[in-house]
Amino acid sequence: MSMETDRAGELLRFFRVAGRLKETVRAGWGLRGVAGAESVADHTFRVCLLALVLSRDADPPLDRERCLAMALVHDLAESLVGDITPFDGISVAEKHGREREAMAHLCGMLGDDEVLRLWEEYQAAETPEARFVKDLDKLETVLQAAEYEESRAVELPEFREMGECRAWRPEARPVFDALRRARPEDASAG
Repeated sequence: MSMETDRAGELLRFFRVAGRLKETVRAGWGLRGVAGAESVADHTFRVCLLALVLSRDADPPLDRERCLAMALVHDLAESLVGDITPFDGISVAEKHGREREAMAHLCGMLGDDEVLRLWEEYQAAETPEARFVKDLDKLETVLQAAEYEESRAVELPEFREMGECRAWRPEARPVFDALRRARPEDASAG
């Protein structure tokens, strides 16, 4: 086998493992009684779309390509460790350790650490881009909760409360406010 064939095989393995996110259901929704909930890949898609659209007008400007890349890989570790929730009895430190190990394994398949560095930047939330993508991760979750409340007649008030208590970045705040105004009980109150 040539080196190029070996590399292609490793890339194929990486893409297959990453593809598991299409089948990995976001566990938090199931815990709240939402049947047929979205996959992690579904969530990631909309976080990426939010990053694409909302990064354009950020002030001060953000590195849009970095935001998109970070949004794309922010939950990639879940392809190996699953969607660990706070209710799984796993400490935050252990969860992070498992996810970091998974990311190191995935990056080994790629043969470089770019994806790991992006994931670590997101986890540390020390750059404007990482904080922006963290905000979008929460915004997408609040939006999804509102959609489940509307379409599946479930009550998910903790997500509304999370949104109300969050200090949203200026790029995300208008979308959250529009979501609040679109809620039937909010529209009748205001």
